[in-house]
Amino acid sequence: MVARVQTAEQIRDEGNAAIKAQDYVKADELYTDALQLTTDDDKTLRAVLYRNRALARLKRDDYEGAQADCNRALEYDGADVKALFRRSLAREKLGNVGPAFQDAKEALRLSPQDKGIVETLQRLVKANNEKIKQTTSLSNKVSEMEKLAFRGEAKSVEQKITALNNLLVLCRESESGATGVWNNGAIIPFVMNLINDKAENEDVVITAVRILDETLKNHARCLKFLQMHDEDGIRSVRFVCRLMCKRTAKEYVDSAGILVQRTFNALAKMDRQKEMKPDPEVAEANKVWIIRVLLELQDMLQDTCVGVLQRETVIDLFLKNLMHMDGGIPRGWSWKFVEDRGLLTLLDVASQIPEQCDYPVSAETRQHVAICLQRLEEDMVFDTRRTVFKEKVDSFFGSLMANAFDTAEGHKIRVKLAAFLITMLQGPVDIGLNLITNDQLTPIMLQMASSDNHLMQGIAAELIVATVSKHERALNMLKVGIPVLRALYNSEDPTVKVRALVGLCKIGAAGGDDISRATMKEEAVLNLAKTCKKFLLETDKYSVDIRRYACEGLSYLSLDADVKEWIVDDSLLLKALVLLAEKAGPLCVYTLATIYANLSNAFEKPKVDEEMVKLAQFAKHHVPETHPKDTEEFVEKRVRALVEEGAVPACVAVSKTESKNALELIARAILAFAEYEDLRGRIISEGGTVLCLRLTKEATPEGKIKAAHAIAKLGTKADPTISFPGQRAYEVRRNGGNFGSHRKILNFYS
Repeated sequence: MVARVQTAEQIRDEGNAAIKAQDYVKADELYTDALQLTTDDDKTLRAVLYRNRALARLKRDDYEGAQADCNRALEYDGADVKALFRRSLAREKLGNVGPAFQDAKEALRLSPQDKGIVETLQRLVKANNEKIKQTTSLSNKVSEMEKLAFRGEAKSVEQKITALNNLLVLCRESESGATGVWNNGAIIPFVMNLINDKAENEDVVITAVRILDETLKNHARCLKFLQMHDEDGIRSVRFVCRLMCKRTAKEYVDSAGILVQRTFNALAKMDRQKEMKPDPEVAEANKVWIIRVLLELQDMLQDTCVGVLQRETVIDLFLKNLMHMDGGIPRGWSWKFVEDRGLLTLLDVASQIPEQCDYPVSAETRQHVAICLQRLEEDMVFDTRRTVFKEKVDSFFGSLMANAFDTAEGHKIRVKLAAFLITMLQGPVDIGLNLITNDQLTPIMLQMASSDNHLMQGIAAELIVATVSKHERALNMLKVGIPVLRALYNSEDPTVKVRALVGLCKIGAAGGDDISRATMKEEAVLNLAKTCKKFLLETDKYSVDIRRYACEGLSYLSLDADVKEWIVDDSLLLKALVLLAEKAGPLCVYTLATIYANLSNAFEKPKVDEEMVKLAQFAKHHVPETHPKDTEEFVEKRVRALVEEGAVPACVAVSKTESKNALELIARAILAFAEYEDLRGRIISEGGTVLCLRLTKEATPEGKIKAAHAIAKLGTKADPTISFPGQRAYEVRRNGGNFGSHRKILNFYS
């Protein structure tokens, strides 16, 4: 079939239809696509597209974007009434009342009969008078707070923090407040003085950085911040990107990392939180700055002076901004990253483990890299791009294999090789599975498993575990791997034993919830579960890392209905899982969410057609059998036990992850919990609704739907002001059908 080629005019018409349908996100995207098909000679059409996109952005509360589009439309036609009026509205929302008044005045001169312009002009006259009063008052407030926060007039740390919090509130309340606190960049030296003072209170520094962050939400200010340290930009970019390295506290690193995110937002005119996709024209104009930022972040990945938290933050910044298909900067940047040394740098990080690393990493770093590699591979949307990606991976793998038998450094290379393969199997799985079919790999893994080095034994066991997911694709590895796991399970070293335990649990769960396909006897499965429990309960004896492996093993076994019942009948075990969630956080998100989803039967099962079952039995085909302990009665009992023992706070604790699949599991579990009306109050009070609101934005498409369904159930009979604090509720009347005459529908947004 011949693909349909649309003209800019046709796409514009589709955008106009989207505006009428109040689908402003789609309209914004369509107008942007139409602009890409025009040239500078299409002045009339470009003016229309810019002013129409300005309307879509106004409706989406993107007032900076609306103002910028109106500016462009007016460059083509200075007497465009609609562009003037829309810029007036945008400037009014941005707090620029004077310029807004001038635009409205000019628009009224050109169109004196327009009632909307007259009303706006009257409103702006009043607003201007109010602003004069507020500006005087605001200026005084900012001045007083600055004296206490930055000029040493505070009598105590508490007074200093209070002053900083007041400045933070002023920034968040209005654009004029943020402008006053920014004070043409005068705030930056004050904040830097606090950051550089090692004796300064940590809360003071973090609050100061958050104030700076609030002022940088304005793209123009953010660009000025990026460019103010030198003319060529290299030192300036280095300064901004490495602010996160000034201190080690996690809250500080997170806050400083957000400053770099603001930089990406400004350079490409985008905002993931507001679902604003990047503007290709803005990104093109700022491409030199984008290159500088990407290169600096790339250098930080392998810099020995960069700490663990900072390195993981850098990986997350790539994850959020590099991939166009996932809402990042325009298409092409991820391809260039792969072609150059960016992908190889990420692969090197993938080969590091805390016990043996060229630069600081943690057990959690691998999870960050795996997700980033997976999304990066998904962004290679064309065969040629996927080929380049695979060639880079094969080249890195080949270099490790070539040196794996080196007598001097071979043992270190083998550990790096195994760590690299494990990361690949957790990220771009298909590429990882292709790598482990290499015939030379099996003897290397056997040599590692049979060595006296516990580190080698543990990493070899972990690699064998990772290959279990696809039996048919990793058959050679598994033939020798399973006996090795059984041998390593008897190790006296708990780090080796627990990793082998995970592999045996994974094999034991290979039949899923189909009891007719069980791969182990029930007694053997329960013994494995009891061993997992032993690791989880002895918190003083075993580290968080060992316990999270035990949790992973238990997650595989939780497919078995007998194990499900055994888990919920053990209050101490359920509490141990919650404690692990609090300690490990997102490091155990997937495994813990899997346990909760499995125990609550949160996955849909297709309805069984009895006639088809009989036909399959007659043809001697396999027919799945449901366990008698997986009926609704048992599920309800399990859900109540989970909620009672703190499953909801545990889900909240592990939810700060970039893994959309893991977030979907959490959404499924919360929806299953919310099925029972008497549990909903507890779910709400323990943060379930706030979590679900976030999941509707960050999970997979299926996870977003599950989270929305959970919100609907939690809000059915609850007071919205309690269930959804800080959100807005709308009354909508619906008639006819089975809906009744009136129903309350909640519309949530941040």
